[in-house]
Amino acid sequence: SDNIAAAYLFPLSHSKNYTTTLNKSNRPIRWRWVAREPMECMSYALRIRSLVISKDVPVSESWSDWTKLKEVKGLDIEDSNSYIFPKNKVVEEGSDVSFCCIGKKGENISALRFGDRTETSQRRMVFTVNNVSLSKPGGTIVHCEGSELWTLTFVTRPPGEPKDLSCETEDNVTLNCAWQPGSEDNLAGKHSVEFILSDRSNGTTYCHQQPSKNSCSFKIGHQTTYDLRLTAKNALGYKHTYLSFDVAHRVHPAPPFELSVFARSATAIELYWKRKHNLELLCQIKSHHPDGKVDLHNISYSTKSYTVSGLQPYTEYTFQVRCGASQHFWKWSKWSESVTERTKESAPSGHLDVWRSMSPGLDSCTITVFWRPSPSFHANGKIKTYEIFWEMLGEYPMSKEVPAPDNSTMLFLDNCSGNITVLAKNSVNSSPPSVIVISAASENDHAWEINTHTSKEDSVNNTEAGIYISWEPQSQFDGYIIDWCNHPRVQPCDFQWKKFGRNQSSALITSDAFRPGVQYSFRVYGSHGNTASLLEKKAKYLKELKPEGIPELHVDTVNSRFLTLTWDYDHLNESHRGFIRGYCVFVKDKYGNCMLEGSEKLIIQDGVVICKYTIEEPAKKTLTVKDPGLNKEYWFEVLAFSTSLPNITDDLIKGTAPHIKKVTTPSDVSGIAVALKSPIPV
Repeated sequence: SDNIAAAYLFPLSHSKNYTTTLNKSNRPIRWRWVAREPMECMSYALRIRSLVISKDVPVSESWSDWTKLKEVKGLDIEDSNSYIFPKNKVVEEGSDVSFCCIGKKGENISALRFGDRTETSQRRMVFTVNNVSLSKPGGTIVHCEGSELWTLTFVTRPPGEPKDLSCETEDNVTLNCAWQPGSEDNLAGKHSVEFILSDRSNGTTYCHQQPSKNSCSFKIGHQTTYDLRLTAKNALGYKHTYLSFDVAHRVHPAPPFELSVFARSATAIELYWKRKHNLELLCQIKSHHPDGKVDLHNISYSTKSYTVSGLQPYTEYTFQVRCGASQHFWKWSKWSESVTERTKESAPSGHLDVWRSMSPGLDSCTITVFWRPSPSFHANGKIKTYEIFWEMLGEYPMSKEVPAPDNSTMLFLDNCSGNITVLAKNSVNSSPPSVIVISAASENDHAWEINTHTSKEDSVNNTEAGIYISWEPQSQFDGYIIDWCNHPRVQPCDFQWKKFGRNQSSALITSDAFRPGVQYSFRVYGSHGNTASLLEKKAKYLKELKPEGIPELHVDTVNSRFLTLTWDYDHLNESHRGFIRGYCVFVKDKYGNCMLEGSEKLIIQDGVVICKYTIEEPAKKTLTVKDPGLNKEYWFEVLAFSTSLPNITDDLIKGTAPHIKKVTTPSDVSGIAVALKSPIPV
């Protein structure tokens, strides 16, 4: 190894000067010399001479003669045993350490090992390790191979000054002190750092602790003030830290326990708790609201109960309690275990948001009433039923109960004019009434619904999940209502409504249920008080898609002068994936060179010419083809379109699909054409 220097046990010579002042008492003179190598490793001989320092005597003549050699024998002359030195030594990180191995007679040391291995073949050997690094917790093994010699060396650092010394009591009987080591200790057992806690005022030592336990507890007794010293100590040195305090200023109570709660009312909960020790304490209560809000309630007097008021009805709260010394407050205790309690119920507050859908008949009227909580509504308990009251024109007042959680009911009435009231009811009482007034003007809703035009609007201004609706505002209304079905193709359709202020004339209606290719119907009402009047009806798509389904084509008249085509297609069907805006009729002749009058010519692959007729009136489902000529063969295809015109299909080019119609004009003016209704093989 590069950091091990070896020296053989040849005689060594050292010369040291030591200066002292002699006196007439003839006291012994002492001088201490520390060898780099362990003294047991070799024999030493020592002699001494003196020098008289005087200005009258030359230095060369002032030295005395040397004394006789005094020999200190080492174990290197021993033949019967093997030795290794030093044994179990504690040294500082970064220092240079010398070791020696002495083999007994007939035993050679083959190698020296201190982490790394150094070859040798001597009976006696000294080697030095430079800049030693920290040991593992159990120390570093030093081994002289070729014998059974080994030992441990403990490389560490001097202790650091302890940090964060703190002492406190929870009962004024026992003082608990804790700290953090000033430096990391790499050793374990008796060679690790020891912590000693003592009192400088009286010399009392309270604890001797190993670093695995950085705390100390002892009885307070009659002493109230302390001047503590904490010492960190190991074989390389020691460091101190100090702390002085009055015990009365270091009270840290144990947390309250056995916390219990009792709901006194709809707005108050009473708490009870126990304390571990009989101390004068002030306490703090923490209440957690369901929305995450946290309130703190301070109790400035010593007590074991408290009523938290100002709470919401029928709401769960979670509570914790902590306490601190009422005099010389130092710190709060830990929080107690949490407990949860619900306040009692009270009558619902605020109004329900109520709306209706009407289906008048000739001699009857069906009204579906819907309700939901408004932003101001609070159930204040568990809603059990909804009470529905109605008093229609010329009829006796009636009522019914609807169990929760239903949010709608159907009323089968003789007429549609009157008042409808809805209340939510819990175990305490009912909510304030929510009223819908259906006026005599609205009684004609059936004809009014039929006669009100439904405008078909494009999807401009829509978003990915929202449909844009606008309306003409009218000054006589104080607000507007829009209703629709989230799932118009199924029943129940998930009826929805939304209310807007008087100054609003547009809205983006959003719903996770909206899908492209589905037609939604919106009704816009103007409201005044509890009455409402229909203003507009709108049909809209979130996004229009290409139509599905192909019109059924018929050839009604065929001669050399014209062909008459008609087709069947329900363009008003609400199941279409977009509004039907017209049709395209494509024509291909036998030779791929269609030249029909009035058509648009489209050239496709291989120079084939297709004729195209565009009809932009969805209700028009007929086409007259002029001058088809004699003995001509044509293929026809009709496609509906929505937002964009369709393209020529492979079906027309190949003529293999059932909806492709083939027509042959007569070979002479008097001939009769034949319309083939089955596919023509290619």
